[in-house]
Amino acid sequence: MTTTLFASVPLKDMDPSALTMAIFAEIKDMPSIDGVKVSTAISAASFFHLNQTRANRKGFSRTSYIEHPLRNALRVLRWGVASEAILISVILHDTVEDCLDRILATFVPGCHAGIGEAAQRELAFEWIAREFGEEASGLVRSLTNPVSMGTQLTKAQKREKYAADVAGKIRGNASAFIGKFTDFMDNAGGLHHNAVGGNERMVAHLAAKYHPVVAIFQDELAANYEAIRVLVSDAGMAEIELKLSLLSDRLGALAGFAGATA
Repeated sequence: MTTTLFASVPLKDMDPSALTMAIFAEIKDMPSIDGVKVSTAISAASFFHLNQTRANRKGFSRTSYIEHPLRNALRVLRWGVASEAILISVILHDTVEDCLDRILATFVPGCHAGIGEAAQRELAFEWIAREFGEEASGLVRSLTNPVSMGTQLTKAQKREKYAADVAGKIRGNASAFIGKFTDFMDNAGGLHHNAVGGNERMVAHLAAKYHPVVAIFQDELAANYEAIRVLVSDAGMAEIELKLSLLSDRLGALAGFAGATA
């Protein structure tokens, strides 16, 4: 009985403890997933993201950042994903981008001050490969935004760059599609939680950023349908298709939230 307590609880209602318990309930009878590795990944991500917060769960102003990767992980499990590499990469997906210094200080001995961020990231990816396997490390790489080149870009250029990066990362890669789409659902699909007074410009900017990317996911789902379909359940595929069909209209409406300009 206890393994099903959280089965029907909406993701947005769950804190880090509930999300973690639900994840382990989901994988309990999955021989393809090593619970010890998942526990190690959750522990590492929780440590790396310690004291980081984000602002979108129901009416809460700030929430613990670790909720985001844990929510993404439980979402893919509810879609029927049984791949250990996908699950672990989703849990770790923001660590190299947001927690690089802490990864290096904790798991990569030596002085790294004399090398650039791209080289430092490679050390972090190598650690992930040693700890969790090459496939998981490669997927984390696919879910990590590129190193900033320091070039001043307009908002429109930044949006175009983001869309092009998403398209390149998921093209022909079913596992990356799953990992990137659960992240997109948490960011773009949850943006309406931020649509309150005072957030007009931020919501409009993000909606304008995310809106064109829906079509990228739709096109890739059509082009690589069979490979993606193998990774999820019937219900999971139906939910992915439904969410994609709803997101475009929702993001279009949010782009004009309260008449704000992006």
